[in-house]
Amino acid sequence: MTERYIKLIVTYDGSAFSGFQFQPNVPTVQGELERAFALITRQKSRAVGAGRTDAGVHAIEQVVLFRTECPIPLDKLIIGLNGALPASLRVSRAEEAEAGFHPCFSSRGKHYRYLFRFVKTRSPFLERFFWQIEDKLDIVKMQSAAKVFIGEHDFAAFAKSPQKYESTVRNILETSVTLEGELIVFDVIGTGFMHNMVRNMAQALYLVGKNEMDESEINELYRNHNRRRLGAPAPPGGLYMMRVMY
Repeated sequence: MTERYIKLIVTYDGSAFSGFQFQPNVPTVQGELERAFALITRQKSRAVGAGRTDAGVHAIEQVVLFRTECPIPLDKLIIGLNGALPASLRVSRAEEAEAGFHPCFSSRGKHYRYLFRFVKTRSPFLERFFWQIEDKLDIVKMQSAAKVFIGEHDFAAFAKSPQKYESTVRNILETSVTLEGELIVFDVIGTGFMHNMVRNMAQALYLVGKNEMDESEINELYRNHNRRRLGAPAPPGGLYMMRVMY
């Protein structure tokens, strides 16, 4: 039988999982997708994602590839998978991909969004989906600082384990910071990202907004790789993988 490359678009509440990548004895996005796929197709197959989101990080349009010889129609596959998956993980679309397609290596870029939310008192019900901010932040300074990320820079200071990468240079194509009611929305589009990179970018913007860091220090971080300057990365609940571009 002919092998099929099936490209799924999935969305999930990351607070329900210990990240995308499979780990034994804990719920993961990859583990749940592989379990459901084997149940519906009667064939084991590896779920290959466009990005390995951390525990607590959400996805609006994560791209996942399965390779299979099962002839099941795509519409029935979607119905079957959603019936077998937990409510915190849904398959929104499915399509046939060309042989050789890879969700990560074939992509031209990724769009991530980080959400800050102003609150008077922190709520446990909002903690999963926003970084709750009780302080005042200077939005104009954050908007200006976000522009410093644009271009090709050495983001070693923004990565969790920079030594594991062959190169820590990344190219950021677009950024924006907008105020939408109680929300500060940080959008970033780049050709590639490292572990914790966007959360550390959000942390830098927070420090600038609190007047605890000047935007000029971002350029200094590119030069000196001083990861301690930022402190802990922004909480995972505010981060969303929005889409992957091909």
